[in-house]
Amino acid sequence: MNASLAAVRTLPDAGAYAGNPTLDTDLTLALAIASRAAYDYFQDPNQPVVAPAGYAMVDSWTGWDALLFGGSIESFGVVFQSVAEPGTCIFAFRGTDSDLDAWEDVHFIPTTFVATQGSVSPTPWVSSGFYGIYDTQGDGMAASMRAQLFALLDKYQPTQLYVTGHSLGAALSQLFSLDVAVSRPTTALNINFASPMVGLDSWGSAYAGKIDASQSIRVYNYWDYVPSLPPSAFDYCAVGTGFRTSFYVDKEWFPHLLARHALLNLTVVLDNALPLTPQQWQGSFPDQVDGETEWTMASTYPPAGADVRWADQAQALMKTEAAAAVKAG
Repeated sequence: MNASLAAVRTLPDAGAYAGNPTLDTDLTLALAIASRAAYDYFQDPNQPVVAPAGYAMVDSWTGWDALLFGGSIESFGVVFQSVAEPGTCIFAFRGTDSDLDAWEDVHFIPTTFVATQGSVSPTPWVSSGFYGIYDTQGDGMAASMRAQLFALLDKYQPTQLYVTGHSLGAALSQLFSLDVAVSRPTTALNINFASPMVGLDSWGSAYAGKIDASQSIRVYNYWDYVPSLPPSAFDYCAVGTGFRTSFYVDKEWFPHLLARHALLNLTVVLDNALPLTPQQWQGSFPDQVDGETEWTMASTYPPAGADVRWADQAQALMKTEAAAAVKAG
């Protein structure tokens, strides 16, 4: 694997879609594998996880999922250490995998982000749901997720840090990346997958001021609704550089949102696209979501133009349906 931080460079000719940077193939796929391992470890911590080639899982951390007046401690991520270069580590966050996570995913009322050490300007305003998982020390926890993560940095002393995650895990990975950029001199690169937006324009400005756009990459599916969350009325923004793919269930009128969002489907597209020049792939493959393998996924060149705010369209549809229901009543 090329462990260089030069994971992206300008792509002079991207064929059907010219908006993508070029990604390091081995590194990006390794981080997708690490993100999947974070899910697997949550499902059964007693079973060995599949590590990226050349890495070994060495540690893990937890977080607090709050719900109304209670909550629970849940596994939220794993640490991989390079076998050949112990100073190189991957911190991988898992995404939504419980009912409590889903509650946090839609809790977009903003709150202020405070770095572990030092300060950042402007003061970032971020999702209180995501930040609550990152910052809260719930009942029975010896330390918050944030404190655990920085203790792991102290333990392994990485000179090269890769940060990753999928969905909710991608959002948490970006909170951690800004915290590291402000609080530690560690060299870090974040490549995350299918991330919702994390905070307001103040978050975007603070993030851009501390992390170069080439060092924080959002890999996503153009047709996935999650990267368009929350709806535009919340005034959230995406950070870093976007790498757009395009896939959906072939010959189906229903959107099949899970298939469009699934990390396993995104990984299949990346596995085929990244070795190509440009890194775009047209082809088909079986849906990798459990219980949905009868569907055929179609991967196409990403459409040109701005991202579509699918969440806004969904809101408009719900309002239309509600108005129709009132008239019918």
